[in-house]
Amino acid sequence: MSTKPFYPAIQGLRALSIVAVIVFHFQSNWLAGGYVGVDLFFVISGFLITRMIERDLGTGSFSITHFYKNRVVRLLPNLFAMIVATVVISYLVLRPYDFFQYAKSLQLSAIYLTNMVFAKQQGYFDMSRDVKPLLHTWSLSIEEQFYVLFPLLMILLFKFRKYRLPALTMLAIASFAMRWRYTQQELPSEGFFSFFGRVWEFIVGAAIVYLPQTWRTKLAQQPALFWLGMCVIAASLIGLDEGLPYSGLLLLAPCLAIALIIIQNESPLATQWLGARPLVFIGGMSYSLYLWHWPLMVWFHQSDFAFSSDLQSLLLVITTIAISYLAWRYIEEPFREKKHKYSGKVVAVSVIFFGLFCASAGGYIYAQSGMELRFPNYTVVAKNLASFNFETQTGITLTALTRCSSDSAASEVVHNCAFGDAQATKRFLVLGDSHAGSWYPAFDAAAQTQGWQGVQVSLPGCPPLLGIQSWDGAKNICKPQFDARVQALLGAQSFQKVFLVAFWSMYSEGDERRPYHFVSDSRVVSRDAAASKQVMAQHLKETIQFFNARGIEVVIVHTVPTLPKRIQDLPNDYSQIRSAVKERNRFMKESIDPAQTAGSLSTLDAASVLCTQAICPTRVNGYVMYSDNNHISLATAAQLIPLVQSALK
Repeated sequence: MSTKPFYPAIQGLRALSIVAVIVFHFQSNWLAGGYVGVDLFFVISGFLITRMIERDLGTGSFSITHFYKNRVVRLLPNLFAMIVATVVISYLVLRPYDFFQYAKSLQLSAIYLTNMVFAKQQGYFDMSRDVKPLLHTWSLSIEEQFYVLFPLLMILLFKFRKYRLPALTMLAIASFAMRWRYTQQELPSEGFFSFFGRVWEFIVGAAIVYLPQTWRTKLAQQPALFWLGMCVIAASLIGLDEGLPYSGLLLLAPCLAIALIIIQNESPLATQWLGARPLVFIGGMSYSLYLWHWPLMVWFHQSDFAFSSDLQSLLLVITTIAISYLAWRYIEEPFREKKHKYSGKVVAVSVIFFGLFCASAGGYIYAQSGMELRFPNYTVVAKNLASFNFETQTGITLTALTRCSSDSAASEVVHNCAFGDAQATKRFLVLGDSHAGSWYPAFDAAAQTQGWQGVQVSLPGCPPLLGIQSWDGAKNICKPQFDARVQALLGAQSFQKVFLVAFWSMYSEGDERRPYHFVSDSRVVSRDAAASKQVMAQHLKETIQFFNARGIEVVIVHTVPTLPKRIQDLPNDYSQIRSAVKERNRFMKESIDPAQTAGSLSTLDAASVLCTQAICPTRVNGYVMYSDNNHISLATAAQLIPLVQSALK
């Protein structure tokens, strides 16, 4: 195989791409479209791999086995080191459930299929990403899937040379159509992690190789196209927010823009601006930077460092650069320089060992259910939660519910999610996010004792507001059908009351590290608490009016006193200051002042039962009051029965 040519400008493009990705991951509010850097990498990879394969096919020196072997030697050593590091980091900082989930991605990382694991979870941008040390390997999986299949296609197309560009164009159109289909079906996570939905990005780079030479020469002599490409990329990195409608399809613009720059990669202009030594150095280290920055971020975010936010960010950047450099200098580069010295058998054995390590380590963690014994207090809390018998303590047998999601059809909800007094003529609806589920025992007990029938509908991460979009990253949890399903439910059953239950303070205040779960609508994509509060206030008023217009009284259930950490990570005698709880819930209390809202409206505040005048404890009668930091336990739900009963009298 011939010597691989060196492209300084393309190394510079790699540098810009990796810097954009890292800035986005560390501080997403600084560079809203920084995630586009991964898409730019895919275009670059498509160009480089196609050019190398085409050149070697032309000289008759291409070997598919050598190609695969070189890819393994180039990528596996640093990846394996990072995988081992994530096992250690995860063991030290991930809580049992998160460690259990990590095991799944660890097992599939051995065969480069982690993109399929994460496609079935929430979004790439969701709030749980800080507990997924291998989330970033989704792109490596897609790239390796491309490297496995594309050379075979190139060998086939080499025999039909005049059809290469048309064939690739048709494949790219089909891939882009698949991405469009995911968008139309409102499956952005599936589209984001889909291999076939990403193939077109690689083909944009590959197609450059097969453009007629006269076209490439003419395009390469147009400096304006270079600056146009740079401007489009800059605009995409700054403004291509994942919350924008059809953001996945808008990626076409930066991908075509970087293709224009790649065409000019050997021009003096590209060399001058992108071939500078610092950029070339960073570009050469881009793979190592990408591998190591994410697990280090998880480590910093999950560890309880007593640093200020700014100092922690600075230390994270320094640590990332240092470890990435060491891994590049002493692992990646030595193997790359000596890749031709390793036999196929050695490489095959290495791949098998890597696979066995990932499979066995992941399998053991999975079998041990996340190894709870690492954090003894988790076992203690789990036993405490299990020790509370709701029926014994209250004398009430809870109704079992199934498929009570707002994603379900109205007929299913009415049939499967009814509880309380089956003979009652008075009915109420419980509508909310996951907090509605944790409140359910109190609602069921109150309904049974007060002669009401209730219907429960909840969707985790989705506040019960009409006309909104709760962007948990790239995935709109509150799909547009939410409004239609609520209306269908009201058409299928009559209700006198509706209880709106949610983790309201999360949607109004966000997370102190990153803006998670802010609420948007068709006009506003909220990136901060102020915008989210504005959207919430507007749609809260509209939602109340919607129900009132149908003769339904609205009862707002305020957020329960939430904890700064999981209950398992707090001292047994921990209590919150009541004034701090009031401050976190201040927005909702001010927004729903009945004197300012036309119609029938009342509120329930758990703090009035769970707190004293000064503090809000975390244990009641010896029982733990929370299952994490914001969802109440069965023991707490039992304490809230009288509060719900008062709303039904």
